[in-house]
Amino acid sequence: MAQTFKNKVYSACIYARLSVSGDDRKNESIDTQIEIAKKYLEQQADMVLYDCYTDLGKTGTDFKREGFERMMRDIRMHKVDCVIVKDLSRFGRNHIETGNYIEKIFPFLGVRFVAVTDNFDSMYISGENEHMGMNLKNLVNEMYAKDIAVKVKAGKMAKWEQGSYTGGITPYGYSSELINGRKRLIIDEKASDIVKKIYNLFLLGKNMKEIVVWLYGEEILRPTEYRRTGHICRQKDDVLQEWSRGTVRQILTNTVYTGCLVKGGINGKECCIKRHTHEEIISENEFMRVAERFEQTAAYRRKEDSSGNVPKSKDIFEDIIFCGDCGSKMRRISCVKELSSGNRITSYGYLCPNAGRIDKSRCVKKYLSLKTLTSILKTSLYQEMALSDMRLQDIVEKNKCEVEKVKENLKVRFKCLETKIKAIRINESEQYKDYRMGIIDIENFKNKKKENQEKVHTMQKMQTEISEKLILADEEAVKLNEFICDLFQCGNRLELTEGVVKAFVHRIEVYQDKRIKIIFAFQKRREDE
Repeated sequence: MAQTFKNKVYSACIYARLSVSGDDRKNESIDTQIEIAKKYLEQQADMVLYDCYTDLGKTGTDFKREGFERMMRDIRMHKVDCVIVKDLSRFGRNHIETGNYIEKIFPFLGVRFVAVTDNFDSMYISGENEHMGMNLKNLVNEMYAKDIAVKVKAGKMAKWEQGSYTGGITPYGYSSELINGRKRLIIDEKASDIVKKIYNLFLLGKNMKEIVVWLYGEEILRPTEYRRTGHICRQKDDVLQEWSRGTVRQILTNTVYTGCLVKGGINGKECCIKRHTHEEIISENEFMRVAERFEQTAAYRRKEDSSGNVPKSKDIFEDIIFCGDCGSKMRRISCVKELSSGNRITSYGYLCPNAGRIDKSRCVKKYLSLKTLTSILKTSLYQEMALSDMRLQDIVEKNKCEVEKVKENLKVRFKCLETKIKAIRINESEQYKDYRMGIIDIENFKNKKKENQEKVHTMQKMQTEISEKLILADEEAVKLNEFICDLFQCGNRLELTEGVVKAFVHRIEVYQDKRIKIIFAFQKRREDE
């Protein structure tokens, strides 16, 4: 039986997806899919656009996609009751899962589904033949997706066998040129000289930092800036930044500079080497000497550093501790010490990652040990409670009251928005009736519809934010009260755990004058209110 929903105005969404397959250049872009769906929606007087959901570079053979999951959350919250796609293949290529959504999940949730170019509308499905036709199309889409995946891999392998470069960005020191349908690497005379110099410096005994210092001193632009500007060395308007040590290491370990193309060798896969596919910049002899030095350095570090046998602890301040001067996340470093008893212990501390830079982003050197940081934080937490001149029960009750006030205000705001949305929906229905009765023309109706749609969309987003804040308010209140009780019982002897830190510390800032600023989560929450 066909589904009938007379006099209903749908809150519609558009879903668009672009595949990861090699045929992407033949597929419609995300924007094109949305445009097709919008043109269809403009002709539907009983639909109002709520939002567009997209997944770029996601395969259609499964439904674990960020945009799709966000759309399903909004459907379950009754914000959306109609899904529009350009065609069935854009929704998904797994025929079983696609059919499950269209035939079972969406009808159960009261959601209408439209595939524009396939002329499919779940509101007008009738009989087994239409279901069978849809399932057959989904099956073909799935078979197509699997076939394309195999062909793409085979195509890349065939090109690689022919000496075509199938990597991503062209390596520094080379340019690329399409010759007879194959991507060939051509030596870039200017950049290749820098590659040679990096190898020479390393073989002369220079380490990564010393090579970075030399590159900066010679005002040589980083590879990304070279690709953007075409300048090897800094010109008048160029911004000079230091090279990363990772970039230098990558150049020193990339076999492409020996005229070889390497495929595989990752996750247990066999490594395949295609020799003499392009002109070499570095001889195999030089490359092997560099590799030997890397191996010697690694062996020396393994011998000197016994940290490999000492398990590293979890960084409980990860993503919380920042440099107060430059704003960067501070980096945790470790040091292993062997005691007279033979036991080895690891001590930790935090450094600003920009302290070692040599360009304009250089920051003041600062160090804070984990032991010092932990002691300061526990003392600060204890004082925050002890100096408040209140009993434990009073503090807990005060915290509960404050949370309830916040929640009450949030609920009032949510209800106010709900009332406004309902008023707009009623107004939309009245406008639709006026249009059907010929009181207003189609152009006027569309303009009003678009205006209402924008208002509702804004208010629904505000409702989502309020709902999330309500959930977080309860969770934070429970955690805070538990911690407060423990703090009063144990004082600053209370052990800090990752859960405690993440729940009660919003941010820690370390400054060059050894000043530390701690922003507690409950303080931040009150500021936001």
